[in-house]
Amino acid sequence: MSTDSFRLPLCVPLNTQQTEDGLRQLQGWHWDREHGSIAKTWVFDRFTTAAEFFAQLAVLAEQQDHHPEVTSAYTRMQVRLWTHDVQGISSRDFALAHALDALVAAVFSNRLSTQDTP
Repeated sequence: MSTDSFRLPLCVPLNTQQTEDGLRQLQGWHWDREHGSIAKTWVFDRFTTAAEFFAQLAVLAEQQDHHPEVTSAYTRMQVRLWTHDVQGISSRDFALAHALDALVAAVFSNRLSTQDTP
């Protein structure tokens, strides 16, 4: 298949109502209006758990061809999502947010820290 015939689905920026509706379907994500992104922070029980989460996050990001900004500070991982192509938030951000939440629920739920800070 030639690359000329392959196109990703059209991606459009979400409006305020669509973004707010999308956030209502997620837990712990917030809208960073200043940066035009949605973000969530997880605190894991150990550094190695945070590193394992990052490795699995990378696999999901590659599968979806949608790459987040990830900030790591010891056991704390913050993920920020926005769509560069539309310079804002799109349905692709919410799809990856849901996938990350499902990953944490399935693999890491018993390895989250009960403390707010590392």
